[in-house]
Amino acid sequence: MATAAPPPEDPEDHLPNLLECPICYVSYDNIFKTPLLLPCSHTFCMECLSRLCLFLKKSQEFPCPLCRCLAQIPPEGVPKIQPNLNVVAQLPQDMQVLQDVWVDGYKLCWMKKNDSSEGKGSLVTLHLLSNRGENRPSPEGLVSIEQTGCRAFCRSVWGIGVTIFTLGICLFTVLFLAIFLNKR
Repeated sequence: MATAAPPPEDPEDHLPNLLECPICYVSYDNIFKTPLLLPCSHTFCMECLSRLCLFLKKSQEFPCPLCRCLAQIPPEGVPKIQPNLNVVAQLPQDMQVLQDVWVDGYKLCWMKKNDSSEGKGSLVTLHLLSNRGENRPSPEGLVSIEQTGCRAFCRSVWGIGVTIFTLGICLFTVLFLAIFLNKR
């Protein structure tokens, strides 16, 4: 009994997967989520590659997150890695003009142009060290746990100062009592 061969897969079925970063699973755009093409032909968003290379020196090599092939960071930083123009061409029309993004310390920066004719703009930054994605939805069903009052107090600079001062008073009291009782 012959079985029918499965219908050939339509390449368009895989299109949505090509339009999102395989690390963060967020759709590409033309600013901080610009699709960057590595020499091994893998594509990742600018934000993920910037976080991956945050503590590497410029012109240093880093491994591709998928195949481990080495890629070099340009002297101007990760935002200057060649964009994947095939993916950019599949973005909505208003996102096909790539914006100028640069690295400033631990931030990605972009100058948003205002609609006014004065030519002024606003600086938009994305902090690469923060773990909390303010613009990302929190996963369903997860509970955030806040630090207890004592632990939060001890981790603050003021709390550490008060703790050291209290320990100093206790140590002074013990030493003073020991010396005072020995002289009697």
